Amino acid sequence: MQSLNRFVGFDNEFVLVQALKKGEELAVEYWFKKYRLTLKKIALTKLPNSAVAAEVVQETFINCLQTLNLFKGNSSLLTWMQSVMRHEISDYYRKRYAKKFIQTIPLSDFLLEQNYKDAASSAELVSIVLKKMIKKNRELLLKKYVDCQKVKDIAIETGNTVKAVESDLFRARQEFKTLWLELDSQI
Repeated sequence: MQSLNRFVGFDNEFVLVQALKKGEELAVEYWFKKYRLTLKKIALTKLPNSAVAAEVVQETFINCLQTLNLFKGNSSLLTWMQSVMRHEISDYYRKRYAKKFIQTIPLSDFLLEQNYKDAASSAELVSIVLKKMIKKNRELLLKKYVDCQKVKDIAIETGNTVKAVESDLFRARQEFKTLWLELDSQI
């Protein structure tokens, strides 16, 4: 009975969120205990195994704590956390399949013209080039070619027009080609 009394009041979501924003340790403990299993169950349906699911859930809690001030209460806390977790799951797959990037990006014709012997070395070079890119351009290419998002959907997500996203994609592909050729000349 003593342990339950420690969490009195936190069953009210507004009170819990306010306590979390203040950094109250008991609130964080209650929050973690309340939502961990629910999030893990959801993650297990979308990820390959329990260990990966646990890692993604942990990252979700960390990111939620870091961005808690952005939570406005327009949805339930759990709904907001699930949204954060969806992004974590996307990041997991984006990182996991970055090596396959060379097969899906329209630059593959350009890359194939470069006469690299094997896909593994090409994928490694692609990874190096992506790391050197401006963050905005890298993320745009990953959304378009790894996550297979439509330009229209990217425009809605970023609050830009379709034409603006198309222009940004063009510049991102140009940056990729330029960095690729610079890297190629150093090899």
